[in-house]
Amino acid sequence: MSDTNSANSNRVPFFYDVTLRDGNQALAKPWNNEEKEKVYLQLLRLGVQGIEVGFAAASDMDFESCKGIAKLTASMAADGDEASKNVVVASLARANKTDIERAWEAVQYAPRPRIHTFIATSKLSMEHVLKMTPDQVRTRAVESVALAKSLVGTKGDVQFSAEHFGDSGDNMDFVISLLKEVVAAGATTINLPNTVERYRPMLYVEQVKRVVEALPKDIHVAVHCHNDLGMATAATVESFFVGATQLEVALNGLGERCGNTNAYEVAVVLYNCGVPVAMNLAFIYETALLVSQWSGVNIYSRAPLIGSEAIIHRSGIHQDGASKTKGMKKGAYRPIDYALIGRSENDSISFTSQSGRTAVYEIISGFGYRLSLEEASELQPILKEFSEKEGELSADRVLDVFRRERCNVNGRLIFNNVEVLPGEGRFVFYFKKDGESVVKSETAEGPIEACLMLMRDIGMPVELVKYRQLVVPASDKLWAGRGLSRIILKAGSKTVEGRGISSDTLKANMRALFSGVNLLYK
Repeated sequence: MSDTNSANSNRVPFFYDVTLRDGNQALAKPWNNEEKEKVYLQLLRLGVQGIEVGFAAASDMDFESCKGIAKLTASMAADGDEASKNVVVASLARANKTDIERAWEAVQYAPRPRIHTFIATSKLSMEHVLKMTPDQVRTRAVESVALAKSLVGTKGDVQFSAEHFGDSGDNMDFVISLLKEVVAAGATTINLPNTVERYRPMLYVEQVKRVVEALPKDIHVAVHCHNDLGMATAATVESFFVGATQLEVALNGLGERCGNTNAYEVAVVLYNCGVPVAMNLAFIYETALLVSQWSGVNIYSRAPLIGSEAIIHRSGIHQDGASKTKGMKKGAYRPIDYALIGRSENDSISFTSQSGRTAVYEIISGFGYRLSLEEASELQPILKEFSEKEGELSADRVLDVFRRERCNVNGRLIFNNVEVLPGEGRFVFYFKKDGESVVKSETAEGPIEACLMLMRDIGMPVELVKYRQLVVPASDKLWAGRGLSRIILKAGSKTVEGRGISSDTLKANMRALFSGVNLLYK
């Protein structure tokens, strides 16, 4: 184990993407050659180091696709594109002469071509699927690798996969001896597929570790995990830490049945663990959205990192933690700073019956309004009552309740109008108090002073603490651009903020003051 740990300190993961082969073959409508090329170019942009571009012997179209991508890579490399110069371009081939020759005919044009040949090594598959003896499988594997090596020469390399390796726990001695022979025949990458995930990841990882320790140190051990039980990422990541270097992954986790190991999850986990990751992580979110569009496979809303729900907090406790760590690289309730993967938003807070005052504060603040935590606390039970009937409240719905409860607030007083008689220094107020219409004038130097005098005269005295005249934030589409008056008032030991909104600044001021009085004298 110490040798493996030492090796880990010097190794970097080699991301080998199988979206164009495993992912594509599992699509209800597989990509045509033009569509495959788009995916391939996005893979280069993402920075994966190896790409399995198809199964050349599967069909004429697949052959032409593999060949076309290999030639495109050569052309881009000739033009100086560094990613094209360095990427491994591979075709899958069964362990037979026809497949292997067809694979080489297709990918030979790439600067770094690879033939990837495979045969099953588990007892179940050898006996019931291949109907071959272990010795026959061994002979076929060695001969196939030798043929592939003779074709690639020094230009390319050979990868061999022991299919159904995850099922080979009961014949590991045979598998290891076979792998040693295919290495001697010319394979430099040995892939250990968990073709069907059946057991806990560490059983598979222990098998991987045995192979790593048994093979020469210059051989690259690869892992290829399917997600039948939802643990492909865990199995892949832990395999790296016992010595596997090539990690076979797929964009958006595409692949047969429940899919292949998700490329994004593995890359981010390793990054979080301090492992150097050569992929361009900032293109992950962009890539995920494009692949979903191109494949017609929707992204599950709660998919790690890329799902729409991945950044949303609804619980009051979670919302509080998210708010307090907002702007920090490490958030209380998120795995990364989502800017790492090119996602613009880190923490999104919505309101449900489980939400607390933090949700109210963050949502209203998001519209550009300023409010206190005390105000948020007062609004929370009102919003909770709505949410219990309506379900999750949209940000606009929360804003609507904020407007009703904290702007131009009606209560015991209802403001109708104010008439200014400048020559007399008089202000005439038209309003209702406790349902009855009132007209009352005050003489003062300005309207706010006059309104404060009015409140004293009608038995609802208040003290002016602070006054500001602003404009409604642009994010509030309903009232954007109107005047916003914020007047903080005090009565006894209680302080409130009255907000008045109107295209007329004078009326905005009066509505703010009336609103504050209504909040103080409920």
